[in-house]
Amino acid sequence: MKNINIIAEIGINHDGQYEIAEALLVAAANSGVNGVKFQYRNLDNAYADRASEIGDEIISNEIKKNYLSPKSIVKLIEKGHELNIQVGISFFEQMDILDFADDIERFDFFKIPSVELSNTALINSLLDFDKPVYVSLGCHSEVEIDLALAQLKGRQWIPLHCVSNYPLSIFNAKLGYLDYLKNKWSRDFGYSSHDENWEVCLIAMAKGATTIERHITFDKSALGLDHSTSSTPEEFKRITFFAENMKFILAGNAARIPNQGELLNLQNLGRSYYSKVDIHPDELVTYDQLVLRSPRVGMDRSEIGKYIGRHPIKSIKAGDVLNLSVFEKNAKISVGAIEFAKSKKIGLPVRLHDYGLMKAQFPVNVFEFHLSFGELQSSLNTSDFDKSDLYSIHLPDYINSRQLMDPFSLDQEQARDSKVILQRTVDFAMALQDLTGRDVPIVGSFSVVHENLAQFYEQHNALLSGYRDKGALIMPQWLPPVAWYFGGSVQLHAMNHKRDVDYILRHQMPICMDICHLCMGANLGDMDRLTMIETLKNNIKHLHLADANGIDGEGLHFGEGDPENLPALAAAIEYDCLKIIEVWQGHLNHGAGFAKGLESLYHLFGS
Repeated sequence: MKNINIIAEIGINHDGQYEIAEALLVAAANSGVNGVKFQYRNLDNAYADRASEIGDEIISNEIKKNYLSPKSIVKLIEKGHELNIQVGISFFEQMDILDFADDIERFDFFKIPSVELSNTALINSLLDFDKPVYVSLGCHSEVEIDLALAQLKGRQWIPLHCVSNYPLSIFNAKLGYLDYLKNKWSRDFGYSSHDENWEVCLIAMAKGATTIERHITFDKSALGLDHSTSSTPEEFKRITFFAENMKFILAGNAARIPNQGELLNLQNLGRSYYSKVDIHPDELVTYDQLVLRSPRVGMDRSEIGKYIGRHPIKSIKAGDVLNLSVFEKNAKISVGAIEFAKSKKIGLPVRLHDYGLMKAQFPVNVFEFHLSFGELQSSLNTSDFDKSDLYSIHLPDYINSRQLMDPFSLDQEQARDSKVILQRTVDFAMALQDLTGRDVPIVGSFSVVHENLAQFYEQHNALLSGYRDKGALIMPQWLPPVAWYFGGSVQLHAMNHKRDVDYILRHQMPICMDICHLCMGANLGDMDRLTMIETLKNNIKHLHLADANGIDGEGLHFGEGDPENLPALAAAIEYDCLKIIEVWQGHLNHGAGFAKGLESLYHLFGS
């Protein structure tokens, strides 16, 4: 789906005052629109002196009251370009173009009002500037539309469906005409909205409109002809938000693949089979011995059937989950994969309770403890850990069952508890450093932006550099565009975009680069994966490794994601720092996913 162009028409809502026009332009830019549009009529050419129809006096007075000179409009072009938005204009008469002299070239686009659809000379004069010309089709029959459009030059004109009622009732929007336009003209098309309900624009986008034009105002109840059919800057923020994300909203015309958040919810809310009793290898497993319980980390109804009536290969204790490792031998891993992992400092994420098991099966000597907020409620003992291993720690994302880690929260209790969790994690890291004699870096998913990015980085740099001065290296992790928090998807606004690079470099901030997250973000924005990690090379002190697909296909095995990801993974492997494999649910079935991940890395990059 093509990007959607949002134009805020200032039109005559400035009441003829330059200051209001500029303020509307700034507000429109801040709302995220692509461009703004003005109207211009030379007053000498605008209205007949002796016009006598009902309404003529109102229209004539409005035109005179809302006049802005070409000089003022050119100043507004400059202001728009300073704010990185386009500026366009509507003309009603060909000779009015001359009022702008050479400055006419400074406009980015032009618009033909519905009432001037038959003004072929005007339209073709504007098309000569080789810039987009939006042609509104309101007020006219299909025969008249066909006749007018057949006389236009070139390919730079874009038809806009428009129903010229002010305001337009929802009963008269006729958005089905967008389908007709699409099929008839085989070119980009748009919608010029005067709707009472701005949400109609969302339906137009969903139908394929690549341009949405709508009036902007500060007060829909203000006196004037166009205010009541306009949107406020806040409403424009909603329109631009949906325009930016419409391609994702409408994605999915393919076989269904659950996203990562759904998989988490399936695990947390779904059920798998657990044993009610002890079962020995010489016994046959029966349904009577089992019970379905959450979480779903083992076999469910669709998987258990082929194993009922079989002997387990090891003893099962009451309360154990039934997974493949109960009936199948653990995945084997080659010596070559282990040696490759050791040579590149590639390790595995572990929980406190399964460190020993994973270490015995995967002697890679690099492990990252993923801690929960519950585990940090009590002191952590390091006496059972191997002092020859290399360790890192991942901070909990949550500080309790309902709040994220946020040491700068306006909620004082949340901020306090976040700092307590942070300090307890640091204490654990320092104990491991004492045990091993080596640094134990800490990775944190700091994701909450309060006022703006500048404040976010200033606050976090001050906090984390204070810990660094005391010997604890805490690194923000590069984040995905969308995170799976509390069972839902949440768009993140820090540590995941090109705009973050300048702040990271400015503060000389050490970070953990998550290659999977980087690749998903690259699919959302215009980031080049290799350029990003090369630019941040001196800041990357730790790495998380997994493949990815799209913007939410997280934690894939290496080689199963987008092909563009492999060069970034190959470059990351060579960095001299700890690297942790983060394939989805790699620890289940006695680490079957980790075995596959280590082997695939070895075969892709080690041979």
